[in-house]
Amino acid sequence: MFTKRHIGDITIIISIFLLTAIALYGYYDFFTPEKLEFVYRNWDGPGYMVVAKTLYDVDLINKINPFPFLAPTHYSYQFPLYPVFIRLFSFIGYKESMIVVSQVFSLLFSIALYFLVKQVNPKANALVVAILSLFYTPRWFIVNHVGSTEPQFLFFITLFMLFFLQKNFLLSAVAASLTQLTKPQGIVFFAGITLYYLLRVGMRKMTLHQGVREFLPYLLIPLALAAVFTLYYFRYGDFFVFMKNEAFPTMQWPPLKVLVATKIYGTPVDLFTGWKEIIVYTYIIYFIPIVMLFEKKLYFFSLVALVYFLPVLLFVQTDMPRFILPIMPFAFLAYSDMLSKKAVHTALFLCLPMVFFYAIGYINYNLAPLPFQ
Repeated sequence: MFTKRHIGDITIIISIFLLTAIALYGYYDFFTPEKLEFVYRNWDGPGYMVVAKTLYDVDLINKINPFPFLAPTHYSYQFPLYPVFIRLFSFIGYKESMIVVSQVFSLLFSIALYFLVKQVNPKANALVVAILSLFYTPRWFIVNHVGSTEPQFLFFITLFMLFFLQKNFLLSAVAASLTQLTKPQGIVFFAGITLYYLLRVGMRKMTLHQGVREFLPYLLIPLALAAVFTLYYFRYGDFFVFMKNEAFPTMQWPPLKVLVATKIYGTPVDLFTGWKEIIVYTYIIYFIPIVMLFEKKLYFFSLVALVYFLPVLLFVQTDMPRFILPIMPFAFLAYSDMLSKKAVHTALFLCLPMVFFYAIGYINYNLAPLPFQ
């Protein structure tokens, strides 16, 4: 139930969100010759636009594909839900729709996080946590202002968590299945959910009947994945085309190989070799909340986040801060007490200029090649 306090807090979140969008997009629109083109051209947004326009029709992809170096099968890595939303609002223009959809789901994520923190940790300042989630992490700030699936993905993850707490397992499963339609990594959450219920039943913390009853709705997640693969069968003629996709992040044994790798995707990493400390910090920042959730006896969230975290250690990929973003709702929840402390959130607010400058520099760099329409 919404109270006046909730309405007031949500109004503040929306206001800060809008002011932030005006500031960033206004900078590009008024102070750069390219205007918003750099925002539109940021990867992976252009790839999702191709899917939105073609819905995986190979003939159409070959006809309009602005990136001839990418095979039509490359777009099987772009799962369909985000492109469908782009297409749904394409009457305002595909580029514009791409940004609007990302922004709307970013806002919805912060609002959902507000209610999640309210429910799990009433003593925390949920408003402050939600406001901080508009800006942090810096890599998140970038992806939620360009074309990307992360805003949609994180919103559905947060809904999945919220409904689980409310013991509405059907709605929780529906939200989780929507994560699967959004990004391939949705199936990893299913693995975490499965492991949780196996442990609960195996340790006799719940009866087999109760475990099956709660777990059964989550079969929607693999069904959603099967639906995507079935779509690919009719579009590409190959049910498993995604599994053959060269765009899938490189996973190599042993874990943490990225920290000693001298080449990534066959390309020398050059100076980046000496700057891998950011990857170590990324692992630490996201592993600490997993342990904290366990300490708080939020075992379900801790285990699901851990099952997602462990495969990330196998990625040989430079953009680790982005690949680990799906754990962010769990991290904000675990850190909510700390973030509520005045000294901590004041320092983070004072650091916002760093976030803006980093975002501008990254957006100006991470561009799809021309011509792009």
